[in-house]
Amino acid sequence: MEVKTTPIATGLLGWLDKRYPLINTWNYHVGEYYAPKNFNLWYLFGSIALLVFVNQLVTGIWLTMNYKPSAAEAFNSIKYIMRDVEWGWLIRYLHSTGASAFFIVIYDARATLWFL
Repeated sequence: MEVKTTPIATGLLGWLDKRYPLINTWNYHVGEYYAPKNFNLWYLFGSIALLVFVNQLVTGIWLTMNYKPSAAEAFNSIKYIMRDVEWGWLIRYLHSTGASAFFIVIYDARATLWFL
């Protein structure tokens, strides 16, 4: 497919566009990209599901680095994550809330495919 060139902008954007075709790249890949007529906001749930899944992977790996899976030390490792690890409380809550959010988003994405 032939790339159409756009008129060069002036100022800083024109200087940048001469060195890196930012405007043409944007128009070719995003701005003038064909989208189907029945495309709506409900189709965003698939991308949100991927985002939540990656969040679960990253926070789960991070929590695994600080968790001790023995019966004697499990509760103390949770206390350690919540109190002593920097931003540990946030990572733990992101992981626990993300588990519920993942199922909600997956069910919404499936409902989009079935009913819309």
